[in-house]
Amino acid sequence: MEKKELKESFWNLRNIGLIVVPLMIAISLLFYSTLFYFNTEYYDDFILFSFLIGALPYTTYRYFEFRKIKKYEEIFPDFLADLSSSVDSGMSIPQAVAICSKRDYGILTDEIRKIHRLITWGVPFEEVLRRFAFFVKSPFIEKFVYLIIEANRSGGDIREVLSSASRNSKQLKEIERELKGNIAPYMIIMYMIFGLFLGMTILLYYAFLVPMSTIEGGEIIYGISLEGYRTLFFRLLMLEGFFNGLIMGKITNGKVISGLKHSIAMIVVSYIVFYFLGV
Repeated sequence: MEKKELKESFWNLRNIGLIVVPLMIAISLLFYSTLFYFNTEYYDDFILFSFLIGALPYTTYRYFEFRKIKKYEEIFPDFLADLSSSVDSGMSIPQAVAICSKRDYGILTDEIRKIHRLITWGVPFEEVLRRFAFFVKSPFIEKFVYLIIEANRSGGDIREVLSSASRNSKQLKEIERELKGNIAPYMIIMYMIFGLFLGMTILLYYAFLVPMSTIEGGEIIYGISLEGYRTLFFRLLMLEGFFNGLIMGKITNGKVISGLKHSIAMIVVSYIVFYFLGV
């Protein structure tokens, strides 16, 4: 089975339940609100709830899936090191995998035992590794798995390949941890920027616009009503939170979509603060 044959179709039950159905509900709600609540005080709320309905299921799933994949990646170098050590001692690949399957690798233990079972059932080693890479869904692990497969195909020294893969995987994880530590301050800065924007918005509304509206003829300030300013500030906060989150996703993980969790967090917090204070 080639690598391309292991790719999942988009139209599976998981994606239908997490992406297609929520998006259909969100679009329907948005269409309904546009027809019956356009230019009312509730329209922005409907837009926000439509966004949350469409984005929250998939974002929640991806968050927990990402955490699981990261745990796989943390343990995988230890598995490679043990496998390499066993092969160096003179064991064959099946024997080395059998030894590793009896050890505790945390969340990766079940997958390693599956590898052992498949090998004992006569499934070729390369095919077993492909299935392993497919089910853990980690680009980091997949890279080393296919490196081992190609080296095995080309007739290289599998012991040296495993040893090199073990060393390189540990080094890459160390580099990744260092990068994560370096990026963490930027995430804090992004949240601080959003918090400052939220605070300035509330301050401007209560310290300037509300007093201005109480003076004679002040209900409309510079051609915009107090309710118009409230709507404007609310929409600016939602847009700021949404794009701030996407930028954070790009900075931290290199993927814009991974920033949706930050977007949702900032949007929900600003919504609660906005309405708790009665803006």
